Amino acid sequence: MGNFNEGAKEARREIKRFQEYINSPRLVPDQCYRMASTTYRLVCYVNQVTALYLSKNYSVIPIFLKRSYEALENTPHARVSEPYRALVLHYLSHIAHFIVDFECLDEDEMHNIDFIPQSLLELSPAPVPKDLEMPGEF
Repeated sequence: MGNFNEGAKEARREIKRFQEYINSPRLVPDQCYRMASTTYRLVCYVNQVTALYLSKNYSVIPIFLKRSYEALENTPHARVSEPYRALVLHYLSHIAHFIVDFECLDEDEMHNIDFIPQSLLELSPAPVPKDLEMPGEF
């Protein structure tokens, strides 16, 4: 595992910034923690990506990137605000790039990269949008 490559520290710092906002009560969809909500799967999958990343269980992350991305695509726009949608999309892109760019998978796990949606890798990781930042929130 080569995640100690140059640039990994900055990438981790940016991912952490996204993680500060990803469950912000002012951004998550209403009632997203209720199992019957149409946004429940999306929020749970995104949170699973975060948990796997924090525990350095990188091998399974590509599977949950795929699930998160599909849930984002299939969740009605009326149920998810555009700021949250953009935040999640760029967060998933950061994680996807981190896994690939810093070679986080062992040789026998490399096939899992195929689970990562190509559109996440085609998206250039961007910083947390300035309009989401609230002074003193974090």
